[in-house]
Amino acid sequence: MRAAILMAVMLSACGQRSAVFPANDEAPTAVANQAESPKATPAPAAKPFKVEEESSLYNFSYSWSAEAAAVPQLVERFTKDMEKVKSEMIAGAKEDRDERLKQKFDYHTHEVQRSYETAGQSDQLLSLESSIYGFTGGAHGSSGSGSLLWDRKLAREVSIQDLLQPGTSWTGAIRQPFCVLLDREREKRRGEPVKKDDLFGNCPEYKEVTVLLSDSDKNGRFDHLVVIVDQYVAGPYAEGNYEISLPITAGMMERLKPEYRSSFEPRPPVK
Repeated sequence: MRAAILMAVMLSACGQRSAVFPANDEAPTAVANQAESPKATPAPAAKPFKVEEESSLYNFSYSWSAEAAAVPQLVERFTKDMEKVKSEMIAGAKEDRDERLKQKFDYHTHEVQRSYETAGQSDQLLSLESSIYGFTGGAHGSSGSGSLLWDRKLAREVSIQDLLQPGTSWTGAIRQPFCVLLDREREKRRGEPVKKDDLFGNCPEYKEVTVLLSDSDKNGRFDHLVVIVDQYVAGPYAEGNYEISLPITAGMMERLKPEYRSSFEPRPPVK
């Protein structure tokens, strides 16, 4: 039960604490007939963050990208989550170890890994892909994915739906090509056509997958949606997760709010 609670906390959280940047505490004194104002020293670029801890009780790692580190609100959010996830993991590990010692069973080191990597960015938007792995002594670990979209101008998290004009959606536009490409990949892994009446034969619903914006050529404009399907959603554990990349088409761009269109560029549709 504790393992299930721990994974639920890990997979639902998204947070960290704000980096503290030095600020000038004295303003330069105004001088009459001053020939030239001193040039401001540029702030140092943000650096990626990663913490790793290893012990006989647990292994723990948590990281986020340099782009995320440049956003104080995200750093604050992620740091809080890191502390919470670590605390829950240690409590669960201690309980499991003590119970196993009582029963004279071997204890297997618990593990949690969480990361936030940059999938793409424009001047206004930052797209992060989150991944988490947890092991609590069972047959194998569990993993999951997530996405976070940050609007720098609004200084808050937004959803893909927030980028679209009222009454419009991308769901219908991406479902058919997603299902086609997913089945192609499942056939490769299984060595046979996908059987729709099998346990893992259906195409997952939008709410069952992770969808994130991606800039494949790193030119500052988003051109693809990456759909991540976690283990046990589209196939058994042995098949792993699936990542399907879908182009953002001209038709999809038309549904964007005008203020977001400069952050995107169209690609040809899937054939």
